[in-house]
Amino acid sequence: GLRMAKLQLTHLFASSVDEALGSCSEQAFCDGFNLPAEHAQVLARAHQQATDKLRGNALAELNLISDEHGVDAALGRLDSLKAERPLLPDGSRCLVAAPKESALMLNEAAQPARRRHVQAMRSALEQIDQENAELERQLAEQRAVLQAVTAEVGACSSTFQQTAEACEQWRDGLRAT
Repeated sequence: GLRMAKLQLTHLFASSVDEALGSCSEQAFCDGFNLPAEHAQVLARAHQQATDKLRGNALAELNLISDEHGVDAALGRLDSLKAERPLLPDGSRCLVAAPKESALMLNEAAQPARRRHVQAMRSALEQIDQENAELERQLAEQRAVLQAVTAEVGACSSTFQQTAEACEQWRDGLRAT
């Protein structure tokens, strides 16, 4: 966990420092001064001490920077987050997704339900359209029946009016005689 991550970080850093320091070998360093051979051994030892000191200082700086920035605490939080991930059937843990990835995965997972919902809404709308068409047809039929009844009532009213007038005239005619 935390200890392993810190060791890996330190190892990677130390390897990088060693690679940088190794870019100038002891022999190349000594050759660069063009000194007599008897001084080469002292120069080689100075090179070794300097590289050892640089390596030690770089690792000490790494530890200091790690402490200042709370790397141990951050790695601890990462370990706890990693431990909280659900276990998969194969014993591994679920991958941690970035917020954007999570949103995409949720969206993708919701697509089948959305499609079913859209299809259900389309079916409901189609059914409503069919029911509406049937109601429109029934309304047109009822309108025609109502118009026929209105025309018949109008005709009856006219006939009734004529009959009433004829009765009035007949009664008036009987009174006059």
